[in-house]
Amino acid sequence: MRIFITLALAVTLFNCRSKPEILPNYPNKSSAIVFEMGIPKLLFGDQSAQRVWLVKLDKTKKKISELQLMESNFASQTRLYYLNIEPGEYAFVGAHIHQKGNQNQPEANFYHVFDRANLEKSKFTVKPNQVLVLGKYRIAYNGTPLEQDPDMDNVGESIVGSFKTSLGIKVAGAIASALLGGGVPDTSGYSGFQEIVQTPELKAEIEKETKLDLEGTEWFTIPIAK
Repeated sequence: MRIFITLALAVTLFNCRSKPEILPNYPNKSSAIVFEMGIPKLLFGDQSAQRVWLVKLDKTKKKISELQLMESNFASQTRLYYLNIEPGEYAFVGAHIHQKGNQNQPEANFYHVFDRANLEKSKFTVKPNQVLVLGKYRIAYNGTPLEQDPDMDNVGESIVGSFKTSLGIKVAGAIASALLGGGVPDTSGYSGFQEIVQTPELKAEIEKETKLDLEGTEWFTIPIAK
């Protein structure tokens, strides 16, 4: 009986949906994007990111590190949102994933910072007054060395203050912060997209869930684009 109660509680918690408190910024900045991003796990699907950073691209700026970092501002289950994102061209630059501990591994916060090649892969364009479904991004450490691209090194430093040096060690694009007892891997490099899934079937599923996430809010009246 206890097992059934536990499973019922888990299903109930999973099905709970947060509703955004942020209202659309009318008339021309009421766009949003929705996507999933995480790392593959052996069991039970992906480990979802808690926060994601992107930049709005600007042809007048020569360096990515000169652009303002933007952090996702709403989440529901496995979906992340940027609400009130202005029209323009964007690219992802990093993600934060909290990994729960077990008997052999302590809890840790992992920060994945993308190299320039993966930044190029992630580009997308937002148009006025739409909720844009991007798809699913799976990320993994890819070992692209630091110091080959000082501009992206500085982007990583803006996301994680100890990206370039932590405890005297060059750290990876998937560094474990010491906040929750996590260690720092003895390696250098960035993370990247292991897979970008943008099939019509997946986008249709995210669209379905997005409608449920936004139902009962002003965002529900804004058209969804794929």
